[in-house]
Amino acid sequence: MNQVPYIYSGAISNKTISEVYVGEEPAKIIEVEGDKGFWYAISDIKDVQVKIVKNGGTQEIIEEFE
Repeated sequence: MNQVPYIYSGAISNKTISEVYVGEEPAKIIEVEGDKGFWYAISDIKDVQVKIVKNGGTQEIIEEFE
């Protein structure tokens, strides 16, 4: 999307990811099937930082996603 609001989303392929943040806001996580899932968030900010939190607290910034 190129207009406000912006939708950020991605797939989760295993259960090691416990949380996803878009900027400071937590994304919604939907369990789809088995270890698979999907996350999404709506933001008024373009090009916001996306961070995943893995089980155990390890954090990782997502540099690029589709």
